[in-house]
Amino acid sequence: MVMICSSMGEMLVHWKVIYFGFRAGWRSTCLSIHETAMKKNKRIGFFAKYAEAEEKTEADAGEDPATPDQQVKTWVWVVGLFASVILACIVMGLQWKVNVGITILTLVLAFLFSFLAIQIGAVTDQTPLTAAAKAAQLVIGGTTTGAGYTALTSDFRTGFLLGTPPNKQFIAQAIGTFVSGWLAPGLFVLFTTAYPCITDSEIEHCPFLVPSVSAWMAVAEVVTSPNVPIPLSSAIFSIVLGIVSILQVIFRHYYLTGPREKYQQWLPNWGAIALSFVIPGPVFVNAAFVGAIIAFIWRKWKPASFEVYGYAIAAGMNAGEGMDSVIGAALQLGNVSGDRYGTLGLACPVEEC
Repeated sequence: MVMICSSMGEMLVHWKVIYFGFRAGWRSTCLSIHETAMKKNKRIGFFAKYAEAEEKTEADAGEDPATPDQQVKTWVWVVGLFASVILACIVMGLQWKVNVGITILTLVLAFLFSFLAIQIGAVTDQTPLTAAAKAAQLVIGGTTTGAGYTALTSDFRTGFLLGTPPNKQFIAQAIGTFVSGWLAPGLFVLFTTAYPCITDSEIEHCPFLVPSVSAWMAVAEVVTSPNVPIPLSSAIFSIVLGIVSILQVIFRHYYLTGPREKYQQWLPNWGAIALSFVIPGPVFVNAAFVGAIIAFIWRKWKPASFEVYGYAIAAGMNAGEGMDSVIGAALQLGNVSGDRYGTLGLACPVEEC
């Protein structure tokens, strides 16, 4: 509730950004249709009107730094789009018996909500993916998320700042997506084989905490079950905190401006607070807390050094943790993991890590 309310609050206070984003998207679509029609010596008045307005806007905005030969060809992404939609319908229908109409509705919602998340992320640097995903889940009783869209858009934004041609970014992302599409299932099989508790809820102890799975399952039960055993006190508490998170967004956006903007840093991040609520263990929260303290001290002590190495070291440690988990799963399958030959119990409360 808190995640949805705080994220939706951020989206609503930036309604102008959403409006301009949708307007730009509509005009770009009209421009593409108009250019295609003009190549066939046809002029559609309805689309031509919006296309001319878009051309004027682009002229006022300045020249695109990417030359025409560096742009992604229209037929490339159109073919990929239709192929993805068809493949999604086939997989959802054969694997999970999901109706084609529901799959298409899910894809449409994913596009709309991810577009909103992209616009808000550009303004606040925080993409409200939880709100988008939960809202779509409440609409269709299933799950969808715009994480992929926002991640790709963030990559293009970084490439724009670095001056990388869009077509080369597109090719690199296509290669990465193709590889990850085959690699991800293999890693899932590796982890579920090494740690059966991931898919077996009957196993009490599991070295992996899956708070997102619990959150998705809870929402799925709410939208599908006629009788949900949620205590009244919990419902009231979540509603009150949701209202407080919305009021804080309004307070920060409309009151803490100008000379009072410096006080914004003292307001809590309700998204982070809500995340700590759904995480069953303190591991992630404590890690974030320690990392925040280190970053704060480092930035105060040597700001120039932090700007050069801070984010790179953090990203490297995140990537290293992921690689370490893969190696750990392989050692677990080989029956030579740390719980057998390692220092079991070192820095592990109640010898459970």
